Amino acid sequence: MKKIELRESDTCKNFSSYMEDEGLRAGMHELAADPFFVAFFLMTVSEGEGMGEAGVAAIRQDEVAGLLHDIERQQHEEAGHKTGTRDLAHKLFPEYFTNGEYRFSKRLTGAEYYLSVLEQNRRHLKERGRYSRLNLYLTTTFGYEIMVVLLYEAVIKAIATSSLSESIREACGTELRRILAEEETHLEIEDQHNALLAADRSKLSVQASQMLSALEDLEVDDYQWAVRASMDEIVRMMSRYAEPTAFRAHIESSPAA
Repeated sequence: MKKIELRESDTCKNFSSYMEDEGLRAGMHELAADPFFVAFFLMTVSEGEGMGEAGVAAIRQDEVAGLLHDIERQQHEEAGHKTGTRDLAHKLFPEYFTNGEYRFSKRLTGAEYYLSVLEQNRRHLKERGRYSRLNLYLTTTFGYEIMVVLLYEAVIKAIATSSLSESIREACGTELRRILAEEETHLEIEDQHNALLAADRSKLSVQASQMLSALEDLEVDDYQWAVRASMDEIVRMMSRYAEPTAFRAHIESSPAA
């Protein structure tokens, strides 16, 4: 059994330089200066957390999904993150909602982000002969989790030092810290990976056994590749806030507006 060594804390340190990108930093400044963008960001987080909640279903192999440690709790928490950030946006910024619905939902980038990284990662794994739905789930999830830690911490800091009202600063900080605190309690991907490799395959179906065998092909580099794709995409997306006039016009041009 070929175990991997891949600590999330070390990976966050190795990729922290992404948060120094000039476009991202400028975007972060503009985001934290405008309630319109804070609401949009919270709703984007809600959409992205919803994609993470549904991610395990993409494995489409119940035996293997059942071997994932603590997966039901994680899905429950991600559903809570989806609801919590949406409810907070509605509470803080009701002017951007109509009949309880966010008016610019068709411009949100949470699903766009997640699916873009997912497809990039799918191509990467297939090109290297390492693709399976489980391998795609694990590597994409790892990239997403590293992004969440680095991005949310930066947004918390930006909002905390902004000119927004104290009530907005405190409420946003509390919600994003809650998400990060729950993420810290999840079993690390390294442990998930190695536990799956060690699973007893004697009573599994051929399909499930083959999926675990494909896991043996994954390397640390595949996980790191997913992180790079994840961070490249989030830098691109967050940099859009750096042109606030154009970005707001784009959002407000939503068919649902």
